[in-house]
Amino acid sequence: MQQIKRRKLYEDVITGILDMVKTDAMKPGDKIHSVEQLSDLFGVSRMVIREALSVLQSNDFVEVKHGSGIYLKNIDRLMYAGDLEIHAGKQQILNLLELRKGLESEAAYLAAIRSNQEERESLRQIIQAMFTAVSSGVYASEEDYQFHAGLIHASHNPAYGKVFDEIIKPNYYEVLKSGHQFFSKTFGPRLVVVQEHERILDLIDARKAAEARRAMWRHLDSVDIKMRKLFHLQ
Repeated sequence: MQQIKRRKLYEDVITGILDMVKTDAMKPGDKIHSVEQLSDLFGVSRMVIREALSVLQSNDFVEVKHGSGIYLKNIDRLMYAGDLEIHAGKQQILNLLELRKGLESEAAYLAAIRSNQEERESLRQIIQAMFTAVSSGVYASEEDYQFHAGLIHASHNPAYGKVFDEIIKPNYYEVLKSGHQFFSKTFGPRLVVVQEHERILDLIDARKAAEARRAMWRHLDSVDIKMRKLFHLQ
């Protein structure tokens, strides 16, 4: 039986602060409630509030000025990195990316050998939908998910599908959605991601298995690098 992960009180406070920032459309430099006010607002002890603020401050989301107050710093990181860390946890996200590099790179290799025309055409249609979404200013996280899930299926290895469904999938979509939002805001329209997916599929279509494996690894390594920058680990 899978163990249920229980959220800690300070994580609920972080979520509450994040919601407050969104609802009130707060900006960098804005002052937020004091420890005492937050304690009353969320109905928890001041120690819990300080724990939440310590996490936010260590991740450069807020600045605590003693004798003055608590101020917002990087709103984009609070909005998106905060979402990511709450959904899956910073280290868990990076662990999953390492797993995906190995799993999906080999899946691309096997898809180049085993996939049929119908599967490749389905992946091509997903890429076209991804291009349309990105060109229209939409984040295309759903299309991105469909492509990677479809590629795992096209490997014709049920063990890969089991690992993807049971380990990767549970946190995949929310992480992907928040990541797309942050990357689009930081790096601009994600047409390069569409091109990376298209390159992978072109190599699969051409039955160039080893090159497809390398292209997928480079694609996921690029995501890994951006995530580490988002989390201030580089």
